[in-house]
Amino acid sequence: MDALGQTPLAVFAVERGRLRALAYRLLGSVAEADDVLQDAWLRWSVVDSTSVGSVPALLTTIVTRLALDRLRAARAVRERYYGLWLPEPQVTAWEAEPDEADSVPIAMMLLLERLGPDQRAVFVLREAMDLDYAEIAAILGKSVEACRQIMRRARDRMSDSAESAADPAAGRKLAAAFAEASQRRDYAGIVALLADDALWLSDGGGLVLTALNPLRGPDRIARFILGVQRKRAKSYGFTPVRVNGGPGFLVTFGERFHAVWGMEIAEGRIVRLYQVSNPHKLGHVTGREALAQAVRRPARPGSGRVGRG
Repeated sequence: MDALGQTPLAVFAVERGRLRALAYRLLGSVAEADDVLQDAWLRWSVVDSTSVGSVPALLTTIVTRLALDRLRAARAVRERYYGLWLPEPQVTAWEAEPDEADSVPIAMMLLLERLGPDQRAVFVLREAMDLDYAEIAAILGKSVEACRQIMRRARDRMSDSAESAADPAAGRKLAAAFAEASQRRDYAGIVALLADDALWLSDGGGLVLTALNPLRGPDRIARFILGVQRKRAKSYGFTPVRVNGGPGFLVTFGERFHAVWGMEIAEGRIVRLYQVSNPHKLGHVTGREALAQAVRRPARPGSGRVGRG
C-alpha cells in the first residue's frame, strides 16, 4: 500500500479512465488501448509507490510509451489495410453519459491519423491531456523546444475542424429520421437529411462486402443504402446508441448484427456517415451484454425505438 493506505490496484483504478482515453486517442483501437492498460497495470503493480513523486505522471509516461511502441508497429499494417481504415468505434447506450474516452468524435480520430507517432503523442498530451511542454518533454525524452516544434507541425496538419455543431437531442432526432427513411427505402427522405457535400466512409477490412471508396453526395449515398437492401432482399435494423459520443446505431441486416454506424451532424443535416463492419473491430461491442441483447432484439417500427423494417 502507498502512504495513503491505497493498494496499487485502487490507485490504478482512479487513473484508469484518463489513461484509457489517452491510449485510445493514440491508437484508434479499443482492443489495443485495453491491452496497453493491461501492460501498464503489470508494470505499475511492481512499482514501489512510496518512491514515486507523481503517480499520474508516471502512469501517463508508461501508457504513452507503450502506446507509441504499438502505434509505430501498426503504421505499416494500416498502410496495407484493405479499403478504408476507420478507428474502432466507442459505443455506449444512448441514455448513458459517455466518459472521456467514449466522446472523441470519429472525425477527430481520422485527423489524428494524419500525424506521425511523435506528432500524435505531443498533440494528444497537449490538447487532450492538458500537459505543459516540460511534462511532455519528460514523457517523450525530448527537449521542450523540440516538443514545441512538433506541436506546431501537428497543428498545421490538424487544420480541419472535427467538431459537430448539433446538440445531442437534435442529433438523435435527425439520426432517427434517417434510420426510418432508410427502413422505408425512401430515397427522397434520405436525400433531404443529408448535406450537399455529405460523405459516406465504410470499413469492412476486406472481410465484409461494403463500399471500398468514399461515397460523395446525397444521391450516391441514398442509392447505395437502398440498393444493398434491394439486391439482397434484406432490410436494415437500427438500435440507437452513442458512437464516439455522437448519434449512431447498432445495425442489423437480415436480423443479424452487421455494423456500427456513426454520424457527424452540422447545421441540421448529416455531413458524415461512418460504417464500421470489420468484425475484428466490433468484438468489444457485441461482447457487452446489454448492447448484445439490443442487437439480438431490435425494436419494431412504432415501438418508440427504431427497429427492423
